[in-house]
Amino acid sequence: MRVVESFFLSKSRFEGFSDAVLAIAATLLVLGFHLPTSIATQSEAEQTRALIGIWPQYLVYFTSFATIGIMWLNHHAQFRYIQKITYGMAIANLFLLLLICFLPFPTEVLASFGITRPAAVYYGLTLCGIAIGYAVLHIQLLAAHPHLPQKIDPWTFLGAILYPVSTAIAYFSPIGGIIAYVLIALYYMLPQNVARSPLKP
Repeated sequence: MRVVESFFLSKSRFEGFSDAVLAIAATLLVLGFHLPTSIATQSEAEQTRALIGIWPQYLVYFTSFATIGIMWLNHHAQFRYIQKITYGMAIANLFLLLLICFLPFPTEVLASFGITRPAAVYYGLTLCGIAIGYAVLHIQLLAAHPHLPQKIDPWTFLGAILYPVSTAIAYFSPIGGIIAYVLIALYYMLPQNVARSPLKP
């Protein structure tokens, strides 16, 4: 208990570490692209068809990059009015970063397996975890800063509802689930949602 009470971490160090981790996670996504090993010996027409044929990889890459980008923007919005970093906030943030850093792996699974039920559901479960991690961090922020609005903003926890629903869709229709993931990413990319901060005093 004494260790928790004496815990101190500067906001700049906290945000700098988070930014670096998110940047690395976004960079690692491109490593998930796969091409047939024999493509170099094929004709130009076959190479063109091969590049077009991996369109699911482009789609999943966009979704994953957008998800990490949105988390980065929302992370900034969450901490804009924060004055101190508590032990609970640091642990919750590490949990969120752990899940975000894991995202390149299910992205690669989709690239390798294709849009199949196991791959689409596995990807969706990872997004569910990220949404829950974000909600847990938000709760920790409120607990440490009673001067901020303490009401539960449905927008903050919307992902924790939409991603499980989309994962259920992916179980019955893998391509439908992927489209749902993309639509959620596009929704959170809207300017009014990016600029929104539920922690504004």
